[in-house]
Amino acid sequence: MRRRSKRILAGIGIIIIGLGTLYAVALARSTAKLREAYAALEKDGRPMNAADVTPAKVPDEQNATILYKSAAAMLKAQVTQEGNLLKRLGELSSAPFKKSDDPDKLARYKQEVAELERLMAQDVVVQAISTIEQGTQRPACQFFNGNANHGLSLEAPGMEDLRDLIRVVGTKVHFEAKVGRHQKAWDMIPTLLRFADGPRNEPSVGSQFTRTAMINYSCGTIQTLCETAPPDNEDYSKIDGLLAGMDSVEPLVRAIDAERLLLGEWLFNLPDDELFEMLRKNPWGMKDTEPGLPYRLTFRFATFRPRFIADHAAYLQIMSKSTRLLQSPYVPRESQEYKEIERLTGHNFVSDKLAPMVWGIQWFYCRTTAAVRMTRAGLALLQYRQAHGAWPQSLDALDLKKVIDPFSQQPLRYRAEGEGFLVYSVGEDQKDDGGIAEPLERRGSRDMIWRFPEAKTK
Repeated sequence: MRRRSKRILAGIGIIIIGLGTLYAVALARSTAKLREAYAALEKDGRPMNAADVTPAKVPDEQNATILYKSAAAMLKAQVTQEGNLLKRLGELSSAPFKKSDDPDKLARYKQEVAELERLMAQDVVVQAISTIEQGTQRPACQFFNGNANHGLSLEAPGMEDLRDLIRVVGTKVHFEAKVGRHQKAWDMIPTLLRFADGPRNEPSVGSQFTRTAMINYSCGTIQTLCETAPPDNEDYSKIDGLLAGMDSVEPLVRAIDAERLLLGEWLFNLPDDELFEMLRKNPWGMKDTEPGLPYRLTFRFATFRPRFIADHAAYLQIMSKSTRLLQSPYVPRESQEYKEIERLTGHNFVSDKLAPMVWGIQWFYCRTTAAVRMTRAGLALLQYRQAHGAWPQSLDALDLKKVIDPFSQQPLRYRAEGEGFLVYSVGEDQKDDGGIAEPLERRGSRDMIWRFPEAKTK
């Protein structure tokens, strides 16, 4: 009996030693991966300390955000049947541009336009737009509150309000042009562009996605406004000067570095109980994960020390690879580089929570860059025709810098079309389709275009 007990105890001891050895090996390997990830970041010259990426505090009297929040608050305080006024104005902002051959849909769109006109005429909307205009005259715009200690929110508070506010300003531009006040409409475009570029220094990827979306919207507004009346020389100079700096990749690169240091490093160093609560929160504002048994088991596996350290290393790799992609020529999303980022994201629990948007950031940046450069080229073409009475043979005649297609690294495509022109980017598929616009339901499958004047539907 004693021999049997000794054999059992010896077997248990061997198992414990074996498991301990396996644990030590796994821990050593994951720790080595983490050291390699940090070394790669340092080799690339990326900032390594939170202090290096933390924006300096902006005094309230210089901060445009204070006024933007005030404008949003006064609109949200007004209630409509469908919700608060700000949200409803954002929902209706596309109504003037909707088209359909269906009589019922067309009638509904006309009703939406009538509602939008009625709501935009309210004094509170006029006051909100005036407040935004005042904000764009301030030297800084800062939503970041000085620390990343507000959960897994990768998007600064107020970004959703900004998206609706810029639609309110854009709608005002459209209505001014519609009633023939073209100069008033063009006078508002610098406000629109400064407002769109406001979150330039926000230290999160989500905020930069909002900024680039607002810049895209502003470019679309400018292109539409040109249909009623082109800008004069003075307006053109102001607008081109503002657009010229909006295709810089630096705000996005800084945001990746800041998010890694201010949010990622903070989270990976949280105690387990705090980490559990943080990880179950949805970073995009949707319903939080219920802390049931499946999630608790997943959490325990994810925070097993060797596994957790490997996850940390994967997160650093994802952020490093995303930075490199942003600073390199366009790479299609089906490429090996993106597959590797997707693999690292999908196989690591914490990284999947922290970096779900990063894999597509280069694509989003290139679309915004294409929109900015197409808009600059189109505006310059309109100025050229006003000065010379005809369209130029090529974009070279415009003496514009940086009108390279970010998707092809070649000049934007251009051709004169009678009384109008076509400027376009080859788009995500990197194929020149001759200026055939991409369908909304299949973005990236065709060219990104600006056709002036817009082709009229029957």
